[in-house]
Parts: sequence; C-alpha cells; structure tokens
Amino acid sequence: MSDLNKEKCNRGPGVYERLTDQGGMALVLAVSMLLILTVLGAVVWTASNRQIDSASFQQANQQAFFATQRGLEYAVTRDILLNLTAGQSIDLTSGVHKANINAGSSKTSGGGEIFAGEIIDDGPGEMPLRLRARYGSDFGANYYFISISADGPRASREDVETQVVRLFKHDDDSLFRTTGGG
Repeated sequence: MSDLNKEKCNRGPGVYERLTDQGGMALVLAVSMLLILTVLGAVVWTASNRQIDSASFQQANQQAFFATQRGLEYAVTRDILLNLTAGQSIDLTSGVHKANINAGSSKTSGGGEIFAGEIIDDGPGEMPLRLRARYGSDFGANYYFISISADGPRASREDVETQVVRLFKHDDDSLFRTTGGG
C-alpha cells in the first residue's frame, strides 16, 4: 500500500482538487463572454434597424420620384406639345391630366402622386449649339419648361424641373424630335 500512496502523491492533486483551486475563474470568463456577446448583439441589432429605416426612406423617395417621372413622360407626349402655343401653359394637376398621370401608379412604379405640375411653352428660340452643329439651319427649336412636384409615403417629396427642346423642320412641322435635360 505504501507504493500506491507514493504514486498518488507523485501524480499531483486529483481532478476535483484542481477545480477547487481556480477560485471562480470559469464563472468570471463565462460572465465576461456573455457580456461581450450581449454588446455585440446590441450593435448588430442597432445597425440592422438603421439599415431597414434607411431602406424604407429610400423606397418612399423613389415612389415620389416615380410619380414625377410619370408626369414628365406624360408632359412630353406629342399631343400635349403640339397643342400648346407660345406663352401658353397647362396645369398637369387639373382634371384629365392628373388622372392620366396617376393611372400609371402601381406597386412596382410606386405609390406617389403629383400635387403640382405645369408645362409652359416658351416658344421658338435659338437652337442649342450642339444640336445646331448636328442638324444645321434646316431646323428650328421650340422650348418647353416643365415643373413637377410629387408626394410619396412617409412625407417624402420630389421636385423636378427640366427644359425640353422640340426640333421642327422650318418648312414642315411634322418632323418631331425631343431632347431633354434636367
């Protein structure tokens, strides 16, 4: 038996004796890891909520912009441009115009709606240099100013103003081209 006691003494303390020597270090490590994971989770939660809010605001702005885009596309149709005379304007929010513009509203194009819009025929003017070099003196230019404002969800608002140039052949107004800039 004395040999067994010697072997036991040479091996050092037993498994249970070693655990009691740590003085709660495992508990401290577990609590600190829990604290670190909690802080990390809070950071991830905050960042993801910010991204969701940002995306929803961006989507609302896009819906308002799509409404202005529908209004611009409607304003430059041939029927409207050719029926205007120099100095005349059309209120795009009146009657049939607003109904036609808002008819294009869908879930994919956005739920925005125009609340102000006007197209003004500024009459004939000097042809822009870039177009004059391309088409020569056979063509004239008629200028239109378009201004549209639209509301979207979450109180988003978009205002768009642009100028459109309609080129016409001096001897025949049936040739019709438009260019735009914003």
